[in-house]
Amino acid sequence: MVSEVVARRRNAFNVERRLVKLLSTNPENHVFRVPVSGVGEHFPDVFMVNNIEDRIVAFEVKVTSGKKVKIKGFQVSKLFRFLDAFKRYSKREAVLAVWFSSAQKWVFKRVDSLFSVDMVVTVEDESDWTPNVRLRGKA
Repeated sequence: MVSEVVARRRNAFNVERRLVKLLSTNPENHVFRVPVSGVGEHFPDVFMVNNIEDRIVAFEVKVTSGKKVKIKGFQVSKLFRFLDAFKRYSKREAVLAVWFSSAQKWVFKRVDSLFSVDMVVTVEDESDWTPNVRLRGKA
């Protein structure tokens, strides 16, 4: 049981690092993985700042080998609490980033308002948010 939890955390860490690497291919992006994920109730898993675009993006990152994943309402709410501290940026975005490992596919879903309900993202969903990156092979 303990090794299963450790393996899940390691997998989540690796997917967060994968997202950081993807977003960092744009040299204008400053990307940070927040190592208190799962502990800090006010921090996203990853956030990105682009001062040229006057933009900050907070990400809740999930990974699954299945066909869908549920994101709990409080996890979505924390993105907005985090972004609220950055009123300086004209573009503040909350995004769910789900890595479907069996399909080797990212699905990015923008969250436009504070939800208190759980959300479901499926492998069939199309992304409605696109990272402004320079793709070099598979991310």
